Formats: sequence, structure tokens, C-alpha cells
Amino acid sequence: MTTTRLLAALLLALFAAAALAAAPARAEYWTIASEDHFPPYNYSFNGKRTGIDTEIVAALVKELGITPVYRPLSWSEVVRSMDENTADVGFQFIASPARFAQYNMIGPFRTGTTVFMVRKDSSITFDRLEDLTPYRIGVVDGFSYAPDFDAATYLEKVASSSNVVNFRRLMLGRVDVIVGDLHVLNFMAKQDGRLRDVRVLSKPLGLIPRYIALPKARKEKAEKLQAAFVKLRDDGTIARIVDSWLAE
Repeated sequence: MTTTRLLAALLLALFAAAALAAAPARAEYWTIASEDHFPPYNYSFNGKRTGIDTEIVAALVKELGITPVYRPLSWSEVVRSMDENTADVGFQFIASPARFAQYNMIGPFRTGTTVFMVRKDSSITFDRLEDLTPYRIGVVDGFSYAPDFDAATYLEKVASSSNVVNFRRLMLGRVDVIVGDLHVLNFMAKQDGRLRDVRVLSKPLGLIPRYIALPKARKEKAEKLQAAFVKLRDDGTIARIVDSWLAE
């Protein structure tokens, strides 16, 4: 091969290598299922999904170089998407032996405080679950709250489709007390301009760890997400996200 041809071949090889390096890598997308309106943890604002838990999950998939595709659903649909393997990731789940058996569970990535809320003028108090026997308790259909409460069939639980419906039933007197995450219930009250009209019972129902779930069939993705979770937990990223929201 002549020198001219050798140089031409080398230049061609260099151009080909440069073109390959400049070509964008094929993006990987994961579908992320979460309850449509569960502020301040996950909700839509100005057409964008946001919230504490949404930001945590976004940080985890970003660590993996993954592009999230958010699917806002009802909670029962989030659970179904895990059961039927139609989404990659779902959040935020409460742990139970059944759920660890059904799903790949990542976490806990934060702990929430579950409380009872009543109207301001209510005389209801709570020390034991039996204290609530005379009252109608608003719950969200499909939610788990705490093992002893979930198992308390002697309590009158009035199911609704969402925390928003639950809160408005409380204000209308259709239920006497509602149960839920402290920050979610306070957000609902502020959103409706009714924070001064309600009070949270002083004793919480429990401190509840929250998890991210993946279908059992997506074990490889779960292992990657678990590694990202451990890294961002240990370097303080997750704690900083939570603190930045709750300090506001």
C-alpha cells in the first residue's frame, strides 16, 4: 500500500471512530407508576411530576442513566401495574411479608408519620385503637396504614377513592376522623384553606417506612436500582431531598 493510500485509510478510520463517539447512546426508558395526587410526595404542578418521592426516584434513575416515563394512576392501578408487570417501578409502598414475597422491594427510602385528623371542635382522643370504635373513620380504598389498624375489623372504616375525598368528607361531617400521612393531610387542609378547622391527634398511629417496588420479573432492574439507592442513601442525597422539601 502506498503512503498516500495508507494515510487515507488512517484518516477514514479516525473519522469513523469520531462519528461513533459523537453518536448519542440509545436512551433507556423506565415506566414509573405512582399515585396521581399524593402531595407533597408525588403530584403534578404546571404539567410536571414533582414531590419528595418523585424527586428521590428521579435521582435514583438519573444515577443509572435512565430516562423516567411517569404514569400517574390511582393507587389500585399502581398496585395492579406491579402485579401485572406493566410498569418498571412503583412507589410508595408500605412493607409487609406479602409485598416482599410479591415484589422486589427497594428501601426504605424514607419514613412517614401516620396520624389521625379530626375537626377542630371534635372531642375525639386516641390512645388505643379501641377508643375509635364509636366513630366513622375515613380511609382510602386499597391503602395500608399500620398492621394493627389494617387488621382492626371492629372499627367502622369508610373507604373513599382518594385523600382529597376523605378530607372533604371530614369537613362535611360524613366521617368523624380520617387517617393518613401527616404531611399529606396537612397539605390537603392547607390546599382547601381549612388548616385552622382541623387538628391532628397527638398520638400518631405509627412511623411507617416507605419502599419502592418493582415486579418480580424485573429482578435485574431491581438490583441496579438497589445499588443506586444504597449509594444515594449513603452519600446523603436522599436525606437532602427530604429535608429540602420539609424545611419549606
